[in-house]
Amino acid sequence: MADLEVRAEVIIGRAEGDHVSIQVLGRLHVGADDFWDGNWLITPTKVVAGGFRGESGASLRAEELVGIRQSLEQVYASLEGDAILDSMESWLTLGVAGDGSGRLRVTGRIIDRLGVSNELSFRIAELDQSDLPSIIESLQEIETLFPVLGRP
Repeated sequence: MADLEVRAEVIIGRAEGDHVSIQVLGRLHVGADDFWDGNWLITPTKVVAGGFRGESGASLRAEELVGIRQSLEQVYASLEGDAILDSMESWLTLGVAGDGSGRLRVTGRIIDRLGVSNELSFRIAELDQSDLPSIIESLQEIETLFPVLGRP
C-alpha cells in the first residue's frame, strides 16, 4: 500500500490543527463491480486531537462516505442535526452535530486494526458551518472518483 498514490482526501477539521483525514487510495477489490465487494475502499485514516495522534489502515465503503456527505448537506442547510459515519467494520465512528447556531461538535472513535485493537476516542472543537462546504466538496470529489457500485 505504501506505493499507492492518494487519489482523494477529506479533512474534517483544520489541517494545521485538530482534524480527521481520510485518504482514498483506490478500491480494495480491484475489478469487483458488485455492491458488496466493489465498494470497499482503501482509506488510511489519521486523527490529530490535542496531544494525541492516531492512524489506521482503515477500509471504508463508498456508500458510507456518500451517506455522511448527504447528512452533512442537511446539517449545512439547517445548521442543526447529526451527520454520522459508522463504518461497517468499526474502523471509524464519526459524528458531526450542528447546534442550530452554526457551531459544530465533532466526536469520534478510530481503531488501529480489526479484532484485538487499540482505540482512540476524540473530539474536535471550534468548527462551524463555514467549514462544511469544503468537507462536502471533498466528499463529492471522492464520489466522482469512486462511485457506489451495484445495489444491495
